[in-house]
Amino acid sequence: MKNTTTVVIAAAAVLAAVTVTHSATIYVDAANCPGPGDGSVGDPYCSIQTTIDNAVDTDEIVVAPGTYFETIDFIGKEIWLHSSGGAEVTIIDAQETGSVVTCDSGEGSDTVLDGFTITGGVAIFGGGMYNNSSSPTVTNCSFTGNISTEDGGAMYNVGSSPEVTNCAFSGNSAISYGGGMYNTNSSNPAVSNCSFTDNLAFTAGAMYNIFDSSPILTNCTFTENEAIQSAGAIGDVDPADNLTMTNCTFIGNTAPLFGGAIGSYASAILTNCEFIGNSAGSGGGMYNFAGDIVITNCIFSENTANVEGGAMYNSNDSSPTVTNCILWGDSPEEIGGLSTATVTYSDIQGGFPGLGNIDVDPLFVDPDNGDLRLSAGSRCIDAGDNSAVPEFVLRDLDGNPRFIDSTFVGTMATVDMGPYEFQRSVGRGPAMRDVLTLLGWSALPGLD
Repeated sequence: MKNTTTVVIAAAAVLAAVTVTHSATIYVDAANCPGPGDGSVGDPYCSIQTTIDNAVDTDEIVVAPGTYFETIDFIGKEIWLHSSGGAEVTIIDAQETGSVVTCDSGEGSDTVLDGFTITGGVAIFGGGMYNNSSSPTVTNCSFTGNISTEDGGAMYNVGSSPEVTNCAFSGNSAISYGGGMYNTNSSNPAVSNCSFTDNLAFTAGAMYNIFDSSPILTNCTFTENEAIQSAGAIGDVDPADNLTMTNCTFIGNTAPLFGGAIGSYASAILTNCEFIGNSAGSGGGMYNFAGDIVITNCIFSENTANVEGGAMYNSNDSSPTVTNCILWGDSPEEIGGLSTATVTYSDIQGGFPGLGNIDVDPLFVDPDNGDLRLSAGSRCIDAGDNSAVPEFVLRDLDGNPRFIDSTFVGTMATVDMGPYEFQRSVGRGPAMRDVLTLLGWSALPGLD
């Protein structure tokens, strides 16, 4: 009996080792159609889905440039599906037959979609990609020309928190909500280095969040997205949601009613963000219905509202905290609404009560061409409140260090107003500057 047990354990160990270490590279090439091929370099598969069907966990699938007219389903497999030539030359086109990509079998971060153009999807939910209780990794992809007849033109996440990096969402649409992305039922995607351009929906042209969904957006741009009703770029109607947006830019987004760029009931933390040239009936930049809104080191400029709140409109259930910000050149006024924001250490055109606030031309470098960095001599330099900057934010919207003392005579640097920290060459290496930034120091004798 003892020997039998030993054999069983040994066999199980060998099987586990085989399972863990197995990793094959399988090839796909549309030029080999009608195929079907065997997945080898010399005789690649013709279809991506056929390749997925024949793959096992940990396999790598390499897709040659070409257009693949099909829809694909990862069917729960932990595989790395990537193109060899990048999204510009590797296209998956559903030809309006459903969602282009589906993950609804519990896929996790080891399921990777990398380097494709996702197009031609038409579905009720998620024309480009449908994620249900799945959180895959999506990187280096372009979602364009996808349609939802309900929600989530490019991507629909239900109970899913994918990691989405270096992706472009352009020209997608949803009949109802979220032309670019729809997040619901505790979906908390991490979206970084992504662009949302020219997406369209009835509400929330670029992204819509609801039912305890709290995306984390970093280094993203939202440009010329449009809502037929409200929330040109981002909309959220759930006070339980908590949005985090860092180093994000909103330019030229529109909605006829509320919130040219953002219309939200949710709590949110916005840091180092820029709102330029957005427009709406009320709240050209933002319309805050409710929620705990914290806005730090942001710029609002050239946003317009037909009724009230060129930069920001706050309903009677919303009282945002605005610190280290610049609100300049918005019309008909900077801040409007039934509730008063708490504003400190900010430059507000027309003035606004609050500690450290000023009302002076911020001296942008080239505002006519969208360059809202600060010129030398701006009173917004070294005029902010260090304590308001979140601990995780050590760099500005350009990626330069925060807390640079422009005078070089003090010891503790003071943060500038706005998303850009005024930089001045002082003969220090980047490594030393980073160390000093972490310590909260920027000017020490003998470092020039």
